[in-house]
Amino acid sequence: MKRIKQKYLIISLSLSCFLQANELENYFNIIFDNEKINLNQCINEEGLLSEKKIETTCKASEKAKRAFYILEDKKNLTLYDMLPEFSKYEKVSNRKLQYPSSMQRQNKMGYVILNFDIDKDGNTNNITVVESMCGNMHSPFAVYKPCSGFNKVAIGFLKRSEYKPSTFNGTSIVTKNAKHRMRFILDGSELKIKSSNHIKKYKRVLNLIEERDFNSASEIALENKKYENEFLFELARMHFMQANYLEAISYLDEFLLNIENNQDEIPESMLIGAVSIMIESLYNLQNYEKIIELSKSTDEYLKNNEAFEEILAISYLYIGASYVNLNNLETGLFYLTKSKRMSKNEGQIKYIENFINNVTNYL
Repeated sequence: MKRIKQKYLIISLSLSCFLQANELENYFNIIFDNEKINLNQCINEEGLLSEKKIETTCKASEKAKRAFYILEDKKNLTLYDMLPEFSKYEKVSNRKLQYPSSMQRQNKMGYVILNFDIDKDGNTNNITVVESMCGNMHSPFAVYKPCSGFNKVAIGFLKRSEYKPSTFNGTSIVTKNAKHRMRFILDGSELKIKSSNHIKKYKRVLNLIEERDFNSASEIALENKKYENEFLFELARMHFMQANYLEAISYLDEFLLNIENNQDEIPESMLIGAVSIMIESLYNLQNYEKIIELSKSTDEYLKNNEAFEEILAISYLYIGASYVNLNNLETGLFYLTKSKRMSKNEGQIKYIENFINNVTNYL
């Protein structure tokens, strides 16, 4: 009898999860279908017909993008996904993007967004720069500033690129105002503490943290934080480990301000650790609005670098939970789904699935 009950319980739980997954899918299918209707109404109001529809100035809404990601597990929704009679152009040439030597010497990183047309033969023309920015592409906290040092190389690269043209009902068409984002990223920084004496002290701090002797570790870090930013990060990490969240945030703010002012090179893994500590600390302080503000720069970072997605999976769980706590369930479910797909840990995935199922009950 006991075995039958256990089996029944497993079947019930599995069926419950299946039903909730169906509810979630049905909910976002309705949203996506409604957004497609809205888009087509917008296009009709412009008076565009047949192959000219793709030249619309109407945009896919943020709601449509989130629904599309949840339903299709695709990050970038385009008009081609919402207008089935069209197929999108595809790049067929495989040239290597050269790094401008002058920018490399200055240790500059950044990106360029280009606007261009593609003719029926797949050639590019009418290339213009939409946005050109410089900033630390390894940092989720990066502040980007306009620059033009990458423009010439980016335009030259696109001029030599070849595409398979877009089609309308199987026939090649001209594509106007296509967009391409080019990223210029140098290798990540290694730990660069200048003084051998400071290196010894830093290693000593790490060992003391490992032993959970926070008092001794803090004493050394406080004495040396004015020399090396890495000591500030470890002070933040220690306070976080002791649930002193306000102090952790304070040290991280100082850490990030010094990096920005001094243009210090910090290992990317440390910057990722900083954003993880910041978001979890803010969540424990119930500062959900600040987390949502920070999520914008984190999203921008992941556009350029997916190497640390797994580490940021928990941060995205907190971002999703913040939206849920502010009663924005749709956006919360988008980030929770993102967190689940970024995670590789089975325990984490199960936890996030349960969270998603609980939120789905309130849709």
